[in-house]
Amino acid sequence: MLELGQTVVYRHHVCTVASLRENYYAGKDYYELHALFDNSLKLYVAVEDAVPPALRPTMTRDEALALIDSIPEVEDIDATALAEGVDTPTLLDRRIKEEYSRRLKTFTPEELLPIMKFAYERSRKREKNGRNATATDKKYFELAEDLLCNELSISLGIDRDDVYDFLTQRIESAMARSKSKQTV
Repeated sequence: MLELGQTVVYRHHVCTVASLRENYYAGKDYYELHALFDNSLKLYVAVEDAVPPALRPTMTRDEALALIDSIPEVEDIDATALAEGVDTPTLLDRRIKEEYSRRLKTFTPEELLPIMKFAYERSRKREKNGRNATATDKKYFELAEDLLCNELSISLGIDRDDVYDFLTQRIESAMARSKSKQTV
């Protein structure tokens, strides 16, 4: 049972539990959730449907820091497997979009990282070859980044606008420590 005022993630929205509506619809009890990063959004979730992975508590600070620290070792999406049997760029883009969507539907922050890494690296390769990033890569990178940063903001207790700088500093520090250990 969720508590009023508790911060949760419902699908892709960081929310607070505003109230419990008894017999709200079809004789079922519903939670009223207020999205923290979209003030006009209210969500109603049947109590019986308020289970992971669709609804879960936000990461703790320690979980958030562990996730950030894992970023340099995040496994990439297997581009070779996606390209297997593909004979057109359109079909490859469709498979990539399906993979992005599949990962988003897990509703876990761990699955956002491979999306961001793959889309970023793919976009960089395209730009090096004089081509623009695909609309799919841009869309899913921005979506994953927004979802992750919203939750990290709450978990780390920092302003949403400061999350990117925090991530950058933490990752750079971790990489520097890793390099210094390798030279010793």
